Amino acid sequence: MVREHLERWQRALAALACAFLIVALAVDVGAQPAKGEPVNIAVGYFPSWNGGWSGVVIKKKELWKKYLPAGSTVRWDVVLVGFPVFNGLLANKLQIGYLGDAPAMVGTTKRETADLRIVSLHHWSPGNICAIILVRPNAPDLKSPQEWIKWLNGKTFGVAGRASCGDRFTSFLETRQGVKFGEKLYLGPEVIKTQLQAGKIDAAQQFEPNVSQIVAQGIAKIAFTGATWNWLEGSALMMRKDFIDKNYDAAKGWVKADLEALRFILDNPREVAQMVADELPGWTPPMLMTALAGKFPPHAAAGDVNEILGHPFDDKMLKYFKEAYAFWHEVKAVPSPEIPDGALYSKLLDEAAAELGIKLPIGVVRATGEVKGTQK
Repeated sequence: MVREHLERWQRALAALACAFLIVALAVDVGAQPAKGEPVNIAVGYFPSWNGGWSGVVIKKKELWKKYLPAGSTVRWDVVLVGFPVFNGLLANKLQIGYLGDAPAMVGTTKRETADLRIVSLHHWSPGNICAIILVRPNAPDLKSPQEWIKWLNGKTFGVAGRASCGDRFTSFLETRQGVKFGEKLYLGPEVIKTQLQAGKIDAAQQFEPNVSQIVAQGIAKIAFTGATWNWLEGSALMMRKDFIDKNYDAAKGWVKADLEALRFILDNPREVAQMVADELPGWTPPMLMTALAGKFPPHAAAGDVNEILGHPFDDKMLKYFKEAYAFWHEVKAVPSPEIPDGALYSKLLDEAAAELGIKLPIGVVRATGEVKGTQK
């Protein structure tokens, strides 16, 4: 009897070890450098946007060397806002770029100039990275988004860029929530900070990590986010289609590197905050930690999910893109309300995840840190 149990136990252990070996081999095969000729590419991102942080990790940890063909080189174009990345992709000065969802969608409609594809919406949020409303520090302490909506009427309001994720949310406040601003100004994210500081605007839409810096410096306070309305927004990993066609395995290798970087962000947030701070003068690691995983004040009604990393192209995401493209058509930012054919290029993400043995999404960034604006 004892011998029989022992033999069963040994067989079970052997089967388990075999299963672990198969998984390990699968992951190891998926993590091999891409085949083919070396590539010499330029990649653009801006660390002053949470969506660019996996680019920071790939650069700092040299993950690209793990997945691109041996002998490849990467030139990094690190900027402060997204449109230099947008323009660089169109001009073929960049082959890969990290952009907010709005310029990424607009970019896919510029086929007469360049064929750009969204290969991953690697950061996705319920309105907690871009659809964030700040108000001047001496504004009243209101208790709910609905109260803030009323307060915004007649106010001078800043939007962090035309045809941006914030522009879409601001238009939603006007058309769906009935807000009538006294004046709406399109300003750069850095100008919003100085205008709030000078008292020239009453409120503004802003994105992370700018929010955490501005609030920590006492220049503004958080009113509410898009989470109240189940808002959806994100950040895109984009590639030129001619680069994908010519270097398919290298393109897939980059997506693998990005997936590993997203996992690294979840597992090592403090190290990532330090990496980003090294590239972003004026921000401290504690500020950046709250930009990633900080809590919103209770009156903002933001919930506990800040971001979802590495989300698949599923039906929910397709619905989001359909609605967003339709909006951009309404405001004449794109020529058609329909998603351009092939604009959402899911094949690379699907294959990369399968070869790495990863189930998407990678994970959820929850609001478990210190309250935004409390860390200097």
